[in-house]
Amino acid sequence: MRSFQFSLDRILSWRRKEFEAEESRLAGLLAERKSLEEARLEMLASWERAGKQLLACSLVDGGDLAALGSYRARLEREIAANDRQGRDAGGRIASQQARVVEAHRRVRLLEKLRRRKWEAWRVEWNRELENFAGEAFLARWRPRQRDRRGEGDT
Repeated sequence: MRSFQFSLDRILSWRRKEFEAEESRLAGLLAERKSLEEARLEMLASWERAGKQLLACSLVDGGDLAALGSYRARLEREIAANDRQGRDAGGRIASQQARVVEAHRRVRLLEKLRRRKWEAWRVEWNRELENFAGEAFLARWRPRQRDRRGEGDT
C-alpha cells in the first residue's frame, strides 16, 4: 500500500503561514499599545515631577507659574492624543484578534480533516496488512498440506 498523502497539505501549510502572519501582526499591535501605555505613564510622571520641582523652589514668580501652566497644557494635549491613539490601537487589536481567531479556526479545520483522512488510511493499511499476512500464512500452509498428502500416496 502506498504511504499516506493528504491532498490538502499545501493548503494546510499555507493556512499555517497565514495564521503565523496574523499572529505576528497582532504582536506588533500589542507592542504598539504597550509603547503607548508606557508613554502615557511617562507623561503623567512628568506632570507630577514638574509640579514638585516648582514647589521645591524657594522663590516662585509669575513666569514660573505661567511656564508650568503652559507645560501642563501641552502635556494634557499629548495625553489626550495618546488616549486617542490608544483607543485606535484597541480597535485595531480587537479586529486583528478576530482575524487571528478566524485563521486559527481554518487551520484547525484542515488539521481535523487531515487526522480523519489519516485514521481512515491507517485502518485501510491495517486491513491490507492483515490480508497480506493471512495470504502469506496460507501460501506457506498449502504446500505443507500437499506434501503430507503426497507422503501417504507413495
